[in-house]
Amino acid sequence: MSLSLETLHRQWQTLRLIPRYPRKISGRELTERLIVAGFTVTKRTVERDLQALSAFFPLVVDSRSMPYGWSWARGAAALDLPALSPTEAISFVMLREYLAPLIPASQLDQLAPYFGMAEQCLASQGSTSPLGSWVKKVAIVPVAQPLCPPNIISDVLAALQEALLRNQQLRVRYLKRGEKAEVEYIVHPLGLVQRGGVLYLVATLFEYDNVRMLVVHRMKAAELLDDKARQIKGFDLATYVAEGHFGFGASTPLAVVLRFTQEAGEHLWDTPLSPNQKIVELTDGQLEVHATVTD
Repeated sequence: MSLSLETLHRQWQTLRLIPRYPRKISGRELTERLIVAGFTVTKRTVERDLQALSAFFPLVVDSRSMPYGWSWARGAAALDLPALSPTEAISFVMLREYLAPLIPASQLDQLAPYFGMAEQCLASQGSTSPLGSWVKKVAIVPVAQPLCPPNIISDVLAALQEALLRNQQLRVRYLKRGEKAEVEYIVHPLGLVQRGGVLYLVATLFEYDNVRMLVVHRMKAAELLDDKARQIKGFDLATYVAEGHFGFGASTPLAVVLRFTQEAGEHLWDTPLSPNQKIVELTDGQLEVHATVTD
């Protein structure tokens, strides 16, 4: 491979490794990741690449403290190949349309460039084409009252994601519900869980081993620390969720018999409570439902 192609390959990979603002990555971290990816490169070469690439791409550098951190500018167009297909574009548009009420604003902000690409792709199809007009021909009606998701500080979410990625500790300022004064925690993150519109950080605090759930929108600040986070031996996030810590999970099965009016129970004909559900229509018009559910 010629030198020019090697340089192009390295710089393209560099662009892919740079996160979107407010997350950032230093020249040293980029060098380490490029070496892991198989490139023979020095920190000085990476720094020269960053300076050159910033002249052509919307890259920003945080020079407030050492080491400097590089990011894609907020709102910068997504850099990806190949371009979105019309079918993928429809998926992104429907994601924004119907899941936006469940997704915190800071997470939607990270997806904004892809939504923009999707709109451009569908616009290029023309409003009279089958794909271009598809989003006007489908609708989703929620089965319950939609709830507005709470606001999450984007810098906090970025720090949580980075801590999970690197397995590092966090210093968090947390405002408990009903309290006026914030408390400070040293947090060892284990996972992120979204339940409805609320995002939770599953973690341990300080040097304790008991697993806690912290509501992310109650975090007022989060600082990534250099120390590695302690891992709980045998902890598995999927198992933790399945055990019912978020309301429903793999706890003791419970056989129930429920009675509904026809109107209240009509939906259970099409969407049963369990695979073994049976419905008996009573003489008074009510529905008697037999099912096995989680206790």
